[in-house]
Amino acid sequence: MEYFANYNTGIDLDPAQWALAREAEGYTGVVVSDHFWVGDKPYPHVWVTLTRIACATTDLRFGSSFCNNLFRSPVEFAQASLTLHQAAKGRFEAGLGAGWSENEVSGGLGQYYPPPGERAGRYKEAMTIVREIFDTGKCRFEGEYYKVNVPVMGPPNGGKPLLVGSAGGPRTRREITPLVDRVEVFAGEFIRGGALDFAALAAVTDDDVKEMIARVREIKPDIPIGYFTLMAAGENEAVKGLEAMLGSNFASGLVGHPEKVAAKIAQMESWGLGRVQLTELVPGSYTILAPYIKR
Repeated sequence: MEYFANYNTGIDLDPAQWALAREAEGYTGVVVSDHFWVGDKPYPHVWVTLTRIACATTDLRFGSSFCNNLFRSPVEFAQASLTLHQAAKGRFEAGLGAGWSENEVSGGLGQYYPPPGERAGRYKEAMTIVREIFDTGKCRFEGEYYKVNVPVMGPPNGGKPLLVGSAGGPRTRREITPLVDRVEVFAGEFIRGGALDFAALAAVTDDDVKEMIARVREIKPDIPIGYFTLMAAGENEAVKGLEAMLGSNFASGLVGHPEKVAAKIAQMESWGLGRVQLTELVPGSYTILAPYIKR
């Protein structure tokens, strides 16, 4: 099982030192979220943060999780990914997502926030464009949402990064899985509407997760699959409060004593998952969990 820690600390911690700490703790890699803010916490720019991590580390794998397709052009995403992958000597994974936070897009950017069907359509077209650029170094595409003509854009001498997609619902599983090198599944209902919904997260069962994995396997049997999950390890009051809130279904297994969390992740590996992307809900959880992770 691969363990990837998500830099979701806002601007509170230096990303270079944070990444070095995760590397020392034995995490397989790290990822960086793409936000302007979450709640009352400001976030640093995703590409600047990724670059700082690339410069500070030598062996650690890292990626974007996930660059928001509504924030920028897929051509820019492809260019940045190819450049960073070369600079990092092949350690970068290019994760692109459909975009989910309405407040950031309409309030932060002052731009149009598409309804779910259109976001999914834009996401598929963007992934098609990025896939073509990664594979051929150029792309001519005309769809419903994008019209691009890129005559040349790598891949440079460093090669192309793995392309990673996020599949939270039936349509994205069906349309994104064939385009990517790795797919990340998650219970998409808990972030619908642009905010975290812990009641929806608590309702997710083990069988729900197993079904997501099975549906992906039906589309592309040999694709590596990861799972995006929220996690809190420890026995302090904040962790205990989350544990009580999440009840007894799937998500509750990833909150509590680190031995319990590690056991749940091992169970997920037995379901056919090769990676967990961990986002800590309580600060310090990465360090607390580290001695229990399976290397």
